[in-house]
Amino acid sequence: MSDKSHDAEPDEGGRPDNDDAIVDPDAVTSDDERIAELEESLGEDAEGAEDADSDTEDDESKGKATVIKRKTAKAPVKKSAPTKKRDDHKRDEDDDPYRAKNPVHFVKQSAGELKKVVWPTWPQLVAMFVAVLIFVLIMILIVGLLDFGLGSLLLRLLGGRS
Repeated sequence: MSDKSHDAEPDEGGRPDNDDAIVDPDAVTSDDERIAELEESLGEDAEGAEDADSDTEDDESKGKATVIKRKTAKAPVKKSAPTKKRDDHKRDEDDDPYRAKNPVHFVKQSAGELKKVVWPTWPQLVAMFVAVLIFVLIMILIVGLLDFGLGSLLLRLLGGRS
């Protein structure tokens, strides 16, 4: 046997869900009373704020809620040049600095780019080669087994040669 008053979960007002629970009526405050208490404490906190404007101070004296104004910094936006139109962009494609003028120029550019590549050391190259080789062999084994298994299954189902 369990005591229902201990098993009941309180709702938002602090009261248990079940009606059988014994509750002290003096200990439970109504929602309206709790909201009034919170508004009073909020009003006291807002009066102590240092950034209050004169408009909001007048509202506080009248009993209205304090309006908090956020100050945000706006970064100045300065463009050095106007945004290009689509037609202008097409004209700029002719000025591509990486475009080779002839095959010799292309080979020189390619050699320059290959010099910038960070090449792996011999042990790194061997380790990566072995890893790729093992992966490929495993995939070949999986695909081969699936091919053999599904092929023999289809031959049995469709009545091919036995």
